[in-house]
Parts: sequence; structure tokens; C-alpha cells
Amino acid sequence: MAEITKDNEQLFPHDFLNENNRKPEEAKEQDAIKKGISLFLGDKEQRFLDSVGREISNDILKESFILYRIDYKTTRTHELYGESKKKQYLPPVEVFGLINVEADAPEYYAPGGVIKKGFGKITAEVYNSHLAELGVEIKMGNYMYHKGHYYEVINDGASDISNQHAYAGDRLFYIKIVGVRVTSDVFSAR
Repeated sequence: MAEITKDNEQLFPHDFLNENNRKPEEAKEQDAIKKGISLFLGDKEQRFLDSVGREISNDILKESFILYRIDYKTTRTHELYGESKKKQYLPPVEVFGLINVEADAPEYYAPGGVIKKGFGKITAEVYNSHLAELGVEIKMGNYMYHKGHYYEVINDGASDISNQHAYAGDRLFYIKIVGVRVTSDVFSAR
């Protein structure tokens, strides 16, 4: 897995763009120590598993989505509400991963009648090393395009801290991103 660093300090994938992230020395030491199963799963094995998994997702399955990230530096927001009617976007990036699209029921009823038809959600499991190579951080509110539909990111994977997402229980290697489908009046990449 590519190591993400800033000023020669090891950081976790979602820390590298967070300028307000200041850790005490004991926390930095704890992060630097790689515990867990080291007899059969050291750095060499971790790199091997990461390369095999990425080869499967990037080169064999070739599933990807286009990521549209909001440019927070150039997007002007309302002073009081912190919202923006016209968002500025960074250049689109193709991101590879294991992708699953689930469709909701064709329609659902609420007071006043039918609200929507056939909307669903997308789940993408993406290797942290792939995101590090692209120099990309996925945030909630960004948009994804996959097979003719746009999705708004509602879970950016920042809370993926379980053993399921880690090698040997302490080395996170992927995140799970979840998005919900939006109509063209919400986002259309124009």
C-alpha cells in the first residue's frame, strides 16, 4: 500500500487533506507501530495482497466510476448558511473499485402520492493505495457517475475502521463509498 505522508509524517488516508488534524506525540507513536499478526502478514505480504487485489479490480474486472469533487477553495459560499448555488468542481477522476448498484422499489408512496421511481444506491469498495496514487480524497457531497447515472456520495468511507477493512486488524487497506442516485436537476456534470 502506498504510504501517504505530509512533512515526513505517516498519516491515514483521510488525514492527509485535513489541515486541522494535530495529533499528540503518543497518538503518532501508536499509529507508527504496526501491531496485529506479523508472523504471516508483514509488510511484504501486505504489499502482495494489495497488488493482487488491485490487479483484480483495476485490470481484470475494470469496474470504475467518474468522481466529481467539489473545489472548496474556489466555490463561494453564503456567509451565514455556508451553502453555494453554483459549485466549482475539480477535474473529473476515474476511480477503480468493486462496484455494486442496488435499485430501490420501482416506486414508493407518501402523503400526496408517488414520490420517485427506480432510484437506487451505489456502493464502491476502493483501495486506499489507489486513492493515494490518484491524490484523491472522496468527501460526502461529491458526485459519482456510473453507467448512465449520477450519484451523490452520502458515505465517504471515513468511518471504515473495522477489522473488515484492514489487514491483520490494524492496517486499513480499503474504504466503502456509498452514493444515492440523483436526477439531472440536482447534478448533470455541466
